[in-house]
Amino acid sequence: MPKKCDHTILIVDDEESIGLALGCIVKGLGVKCVYMPSGNEALAWMEKTSTPVSLILSDQRMPGMTGPVFLEKAGEISPHTLRFLITGYADMVTVSDAVNRGAIHRYIIKPWDNKELVEAIKEGLGQYERVMENLRLLSLAKKQNTKLYALNTALKKKDEEYQETLLQKNKHIARLADRLERGSQDRDYMDEIKDILKEKGMFGEEQLNAFYRAVAGKIFQEFQELASRKGVEMPQALLKE
Repeated sequence: MPKKCDHTILIVDDEESIGLALGCIVKGLGVKCVYMPSGNEALAWMEKTSTPVSLILSDQRMPGMTGPVFLEKAGEISPHTLRFLITGYADMVTVSDAVNRGAIHRYIIKPWDNKELVEAIKEGLGQYERVMENLRLLSLAKKQNTKLYALNTALKKKDEEYQETLLQKNKHIARLADRLERGSQDRDYMDEIKDILKEKGMFGEEQLNAFYRAVAGKIFQEFQELASRKGVEMPQALLKE
């Protein structure tokens, strides 16, 4: 049979001849098998082995521990392992109770038909493969979600940092614009020039006034020449003021 993974089937039966017969059927499918003569020994092996068990074939009546009790305990050790119980008609009440408790996935009636048993084992292994694939995909999805969450968090942090930087830049620009606007409205450049000239000791008060009149006269003369070319006469009273 084609396999998607390496299967191991655990066979548990106190009668070695039955265990060997089941082993031959399993090996005929190209699947590895492990035989244990009792439930206690099988549980001890499962607790210490690193080999995943795909399916268990267990007898119903065994000394020391019955099949349903063993399979229920085995399910606690390896929850995803398929558990088949081999039983007789006389034990159907016990089997029904085990099914209801979830201790077993399927039961095989003695004496079994080899072909039917082979098909049941194949179906069980296929079900185990689907469970393992679903678990693999779930694990992959969790890893991808973790990566996406980390990426989204990093991008969100970068965006917040960018928005904060942009906010600070906008505030800085607004302050500069405000200073520029206030500077153009509030600054008295003539007073600043006057203070500078006084500070350097270049002019006294009377000299500064004479300087202003000379500048004003020069400006008036230039505007008068421009006005004449345009056919407009500048009032001489402006210069006197």
